Amino acid sequence: MSFCSQPRSQEWRNEYCRDLKVWITQFDGLRETVCSRELQQNPPSDDTNYVSPISPATSSEFQESLSPVESPRAPVRRVPTGSQGGCAPSDLGDHTGSVDSSGSEADYAAPGRKRGFSQVEVSPSQRLSRRNKRDNQRDISQRQQAEFCTQRCLLGLQNGGSLDDSCPNARIHQRSGDEVQHPINAAKLVSCLKQQIDEKIDRCIPFGTRGSYGAPFKLTCFPYGYTVVGKGTTSGLWRQHVSREADIYQILRKAQGSAVPVFLGKIDLAKIYFLHGAGQIRHMLVMGWAGESTAKLEQTAELRREIKRSKKTIRALGVRHSDLRPDNILWNAELGRALIIDFHRCELDCRPATERSRSLKRPQHKAQMPGAKRVRVI
Repeated sequence: MSFCSQPRSQEWRNEYCRDLKVWITQFDGLRETVCSRELQQNPPSDDTNYVSPISPATSSEFQESLSPVESPRAPVRRVPTGSQGGCAPSDLGDHTGSVDSSGSEADYAAPGRKRGFSQVEVSPSQRLSRRNKRDNQRDISQRQQAEFCTQRCLLGLQNGGSLDDSCPNARIHQRSGDEVQHPINAAKLVSCLKQQIDEKIDRCIPFGTRGSYGAPFKLTCFPYGYTVVGKGTTSGLWRQHVSREADIYQILRKAQGSAVPVFLGKIDLAKIYFLHGAGQIRHMLVMGWAGESTAKLEQTAELRREIKRSKKTIRALGVRHSDLRPDNILWNAELGRALIIDFHRCELDCRPATERSRSLKRPQHKAQMPGAKRVRVI
């Protein structure tokens, strides 16, 4: 039966989990109760080396009893049938012969006989439920197939600039406004995303590989057509680590769209997204899609040069990343740049910008030997 049933949606889980009660259970007492009950049912035999599961010397190795007790089987009751031949042609002929030649079974159904599925009338509420289910499936399918907006598109949205013609969703943006300017700003986009997700949490589409501190989701805002990434995380990780990334992206605003992805805002979800392996997602950072992990790419000279360039950019703005693994450096083919993500472990350099700039430009000289004299140029 479990194989035939449809997977439960996130909306269904939120609705029913909200009404569930929580019982506090003492597992130690429960374990002793279960073990004593098992001893009463299956007492250890004299010829076995039995160790009490309650004693401290309990071994983790399972020891099977040499004299298992078989549970008594209830007598099987046979259902009387008119013929013991099973599905013989004569039996099929007897059943079908009682039906009128017109083929309609509804008018001549025997009393007490169950009607077929086609004969059961569908109530208006069932029709509405089926229609809503089809609409939801169509909505989810459109969101799964949506392409991500470009970094230039989102940078124009953030700064109040013009549309990016190379964005795959540019035509949808134009239908909601004029052909040049964005129809909304970044704050309005984040607000619309939150409203649509709070209505139906299944509009969050998980994709890609989750990290230690978050999992990526595809978020699409209708009718404007903006498709971005939501870094979803749990309440515990949000409080301890991830929430500070929003402040770091504001510090790195000048580097957005060149060394780091365009950051748009954050969302506190009204409902829970239950993601296997990640936990209960309650918060999201909203940003542009940065690209593919450099861990999967060939380390060419161009790639190494762009990675060094992005590292230098964020250092000049006073941010030490502290976790620059290849998975945290993504290659963006649109920009031809390496974009750095995941700033939950970063540290801030509080020195003045001019001093930080000098330290980055200062060459690394070799240590001067004792007694050596400097040459004075006249």
